This record gives sequence, structure tokens and C-alpha cells, in this order.
Amino acid sequence: MDFQPVSFELIRSIPLFADLSIQHQKVIAEMSSIRPFQENEEIFHEGDTSDCLYLMLDGRVALEIHIPNRGRSRILTVEPQEMLGWSGITDVVPRRTLTARGVCDGRLLCIDAPKLIKACEQDHDLGFVVMHHVANVIAGRLMATRMQLLDMFSDPSSEARHG
Repeated sequence: MDFQPVSFELIRSIPLFADLSIQHQKVIAEMSSIRPFQENEEIFHEGDTSDCLYLMLDGRVALEIHIPNRGRSRILTVEPQEMLGWSGITDVVPRRTLTARGVCDGRLLCIDAPKLIKACEQDHDLGFVVMHHVANVIAGRLMATRMQLLDMFSDPSSEARHG
């Protein structure tokens, strides 16, 4: 698979990076590449080691989890300007927690996770902004998962009794 270099102008145009200084945007550009993907292509697999933090440029990606005795189940679909692969920059979750599969052709911004971690450790201003964005993504995913669990385990007969 061919990863393509990233221009500073592309990084500057991404809303997620708008609150970074120009110097920090340049740092992100230097450690990033563009990863094209095709419909139904597996981008990464649940349990793989994490080496990239991704930002969706265009296309759509399904995040799937393997459920024993049930198979693969889609948890979420990632849209342009959304982040995926956050486990790549955490110490607690060093492996992918989900499988990512292309819903249609598209492109991802791939930020080299080890380089990003090192840059964040060396520059706490950069680290704060990056981790703030990642924390918001994780919080949003936890909320979406909670809503799915509530839906899955709700008792439809109780709604009929109370409705």
C-alpha cells in the first residue's frame, strides 16, 4: 500500500488542527501521510498493534467488533473530519480495540503514533491540545456505546406497559 506525503497546507485546512500553532501544525505534517483505502478494505484489525492515529479525510469507515458466537458487529461509522485509531497513542490500550473497514473508497490522514507520543512528551502545549481532542473522541465513543447498550438491553415490554 502506498502512503502519500502530506502538505503543510492540508494540515492547516483541517478544522481539528485549527487551534494548533503554525509550528505544531508543521510538526504534525512532518509525521503524517495519506493512506488511501477502498470499499470493504480492512484498514486495521481488532488486536493489531497500533502505529497510527487516523483522521478521516474523505470516505467512510465502519468500526466493527467481534462478538463471540455472533461474529462481526458494526459499532460506529466514522465520517470525514472524525478521528479513529486513538488506541495508538495510549499506554493502557496498546492494541486496536476494533476492526476498521472501508464503507466506500476514501483517504485517511495517518499520524505516526510513536512520533506523536514523543512530540507530545517533549512539548506539553502540543500534548495538551492533542490529548484534549483524543479525550473528546473517547468520551463521544463511550456515550455512543452506552446508548447502543441501553438500546440492546432495553425491555420492549416495559415500554408497552409505561407508554
